[in-house]
Amino acid sequence: MKVKHILLIIIIVGAAASAVYFGLLSGDTVEGPKPLHMFDGGQKNRFKEPSLAVTDHKGRIVVADSGNHRIVILNSNGKFITEIGGPKSEKPLNYPYGLGLIGKDSLLVADIEAGALLEYSLKGKFRRSWHSGGNFKPAGVFVTPDREVYVSDLAGKQILIFTEQGKLLKAIKPRNVELDAPQGIWVNPDGTVWVADSGNYNVKLLGKNGELLNIFDGGPDLPLSSAKGLAVDDRGRIYVSDTLSSIIRVFDSKGNNIERIGQENELGTELQFPVGLFVDGEDNLYITDQGNNKIQVWNLK
Repeated sequence: MKVKHILLIIIIVGAAASAVYFGLLSGDTVEGPKPLHMFDGGQKNRFKEPSLAVTDHKGRIVVADSGNHRIVILNSNGKFITEIGGPKSEKPLNYPYGLGLIGKDSLLVADIEAGALLEYSLKGKFRRSWHSGGNFKPAGVFVTPDREVYVSDLAGKQILIFTEQGKLLKAIKPRNVELDAPQGIWVNPDGTVWVADSGNYNVKLLGKNGELLNIFDGGPDLPLSSAKGLAVDDRGRIYVSDTLSSIIRVFDSKGNNIERIGQENELGTELQFPVGLFVDGEDNLYITDQGNNKIQVWNLK
């Protein structure tokens, strides 16, 4: 009986630990993010310092493979299909960082080292460079359902809005506060913009004209050490890459801490310097695990 009791205790403790890792216990139901897949490009096309992964209308995975100076396209199972902007390309890339998809065949690439926003077809043909009319260093890209393109500009410490044809519409700068190295951005249906303000170690919510609507930094007990990638799920939860702490922080819309993803655990999903984040239409979170040269996919339901 004693042995049975000991085994029962071990099972209960192990189950509770797993439940705490994935979220708070609620009755007999455990809810929270769950790891689904990990991709590294495959043996012949291994990623090097990837910065972001997004999905297109066919479910293909488009990866900014920054250290290899290219964009890689994978199928939904992570198998290599093709690359864009490599050394043999018509328009080679330096360090692709942000990505945005316009319609079914246009890919915008924020080349952070070149200070350029470049448009390619998904077949790899270079189309044109986009310009802001001044010193420009694009980082994050977000395309709205009506195809307005928002770009975080490191040089101007602002958010730029373009038409899908590349015409600059306006610049958003927050009032009374300054952005410092804005990177990941996410535009809400009402036109407000979440910004991962990396240089200020916080997240800001800006109104359409730059009014500061909210700001949070994780709180005094667990402040953000950095804020690079940012994504929002269909329930309004905000995911932030706390890159230097090697975790993903999850907040509600008011900035309250909900949970953390990617800590050391028995599942082998520990993160190392996560950067870009993306949530697809099926509520899957794509985490670009730059230090491990992988893309992790987590289901958020």
